[in-house]
This record gives sequence, C-alpha cells and structure tokens, in this order.
Amino acid sequence: MNSRDEQLRRQIEDAFSDVPRPEKRRVAYARGAWETPKLVRDFGGRHWKDVPIDKVRDHAAHLSLFSPEALAYYLPAYLSAALVDLDVRDFLLSSLTISDEAQPDLRAFFLRRFDRLSLPQRNAIRMFLIHMRDASNSPISKQSWSQALEMYWEAGNRESDEKTPR
Repeated sequence: MNSRDEQLRRQIEDAFSDVPRPEKRRVAYARGAWETPKLVRDFGGRHWKDVPIDKVRDHAAHLSLFSPEALAYYLPAYLSAALVDLDVRDFLLSSLTISDEAQPDLRAFFLRRFDRLSLPQRNAIRMFLIHMRDASNSPISKQSWSQALEMYWEAGNRESDEKTPR
C-alpha cells in the first residue's frame, strides 16, 4: 500500500470510528437470503478491522445484505480491502453506484442505506471513489468511477448534505 492509499485508509477509519458494532443478530438485513448465515458467521461479533480480506472478498457481492447499522459498521472493511483487492474493488464500485430513475425501487433502497451516513463518512467514500478513478489506467474504468461520483457522492450534489449532521 502506498502513502496515498494509507492516508485514505486512515481517513476512512477516522470517519467511521464512532459507528457502534452491531449485535450479531443485527448484522443481516435480508434474513431469508441463502448467503445470510455465512455472512453473519464471517462478520458478526468481529471488529471491522479484524475481518480477514478473504472473508470480505467472499462477500464482496453481499453488501446489500447487511442491515443499515451493519453496513455503516462494516463498510470500512470493504473500502480498505478494495484498496488492495481488485475483486472487492469491482463489486464495491457497483454497490456505491446509485441506480438511475428507470429503477426507482433500487434507487430508493440505495438512498435509504447511504443517506443515513454522516457527512464525514460520505466524504471518505467520495475520496475513495476519487482515488480509485485517479488510479485507474482504463478509460472505461475511469468513467465508471466518475459516474458513481457524479450520480450521488459528489459534495454539494445531494439534498441530504443539508440535513442536520447525524
């Protein structure tokens, strides 16, 4: 990890430092999903820093299964893992990209989950997306990271930025 990665990792850690660890029974949002028992077993009760990168990779596509409080708590594990793991990075990009207006249910689900994050937390995610965009060598990848930023994460681009801090 280079110094820029390390600086970003510290910013992520600081932004999410006050998020309480959810109870094990509150880790999963979608209790009926077949991946839920393994997700709870691999994450429940652990500090996000103690979740091995291989477990984050195993659940890279399962971010939407976390309860809202578990998402806020374990998201730093995903962001940190994505700095060094391409598989996690690719899935995280799709999880951090809001659906367009043609998919109102998915868009509403995204907003319910991410609008509850604090401004420092959203800023850390924004800085992560900028870092990934700037580090990308592929024009298509740069465009994908930029799209995620422009559609939701850019500062001043969201009504919830005007809300009272959480």
